[in-house]
Amino acid sequence: MHESMPIMYVFAGNNGSGKSTIRNLIVDRLGISINIDPDALARGLDSDHPERRRVSAGKEAIKLARDCIHNSRDFSIETTLAGSNAIRLMQGAKASGFEVTMFYVGLGDYCLNIERVAVRVKNGGHHIPAEDIVRRHDTSMQNLISHLHLLDHLIVVDNSRSEGETALVIRNGLITHRAESLPHWVEIIEQQYLT
Repeated sequence: MHESMPIMYVFAGNNGSGKSTIRNLIVDRLGISINIDPDALARGLDSDHPERRRVSAGKEAIKLARDCIHNSRDFSIETTLAGSNAIRLMQGAKASGFEVTMFYVGLGDYCLNIERVAVRVKNGGHHIPAEDIVRRHDTSMQNLISHLHLLDHLIVVDNSRSEGETALVIRNGLITHRAESLPHWVEIIEQQYLT
């Protein structure tokens, strides 16, 4: 890969998986100055009731990402990967000569996601209905597996323990890191990649 290629960083995973935390830990190290976060945009529109502004914030996030793609500027987005917006943005970025790097953060069990969202709410964070988390659990994984071809670099993080572990890394078509024992959900990604 040529150094001057713009990069789209995607932080993906179900609600409560810890993708925001991991993103916050590494964006400075990656040197990404444009971090598109629909939750932050919603809080900016209505700090008291950000959930009322989710749709507007989502549209604004897409607009900002498209602007970055159009201007060949590095940026990051955060997504559950349960819908089609992030996939369309990745397709657009690839078509515009971007490298697409994804950090996929998972827990392997949606009950853990539900528990972590509940803890987040107790600490003042935003609520996500349990049925949405359950639905997104499978859809997010299916969308990842169906769109592996869009990714130049995939870092799969198993965040089921207190310290997230890099379980699998695929770079430019090669598995460059594999944890000694993979959780079942990461094995599924590896199997799909190898077939």
